[in-house]
Amino acid sequence: MSRTQARAQAFQTLFQLEMKDTELSIDEAISFIKDDYPDLDFDFIHWLVSGVKDHESVLDNKIQPYLKDWTISRLLKSDRIILRIATYEIGYSDTPDKVIINEAIELAKQYSDEGHYKFVNGVLSNIIKND
Repeated sequence: MSRTQARAQAFQTLFQLEMKDTELSIDEAISFIKDDYPDLDFDFIHWLVSGVKDHESVLDNKIQPYLKDWTISRLLKSDRIILRIATYEIGYSDTPDKVIINEAIELAKQYSDEGHYKFVNGVLSNIIKND
């Protein structure tokens, strides 16, 4: 299966891990999708999920200056997670920035409110342009 599908599963895993009443580990959360999606690149999913969780405050500090009158905590959970995933990939992978932004836009179209993909695109474009 594709990296696009792996990113979607990483998003869903991170969303699940942000639930206030969960005490799941990353490995436990990822294990829930292994039966349904045995062909996914679980090494990539684990790298992405654990990287976002391990670098959460660094990622939030990188994103915050581009939110214009918003704080990271006030964002929709879906937008916050998508921005963290993309920002992590921008900083820690060799995936082209254009691909990362396009993937984030598609996640926002699928999992966020209507039109929020434009916000995600703007924030990520500014991060890339100014770093």
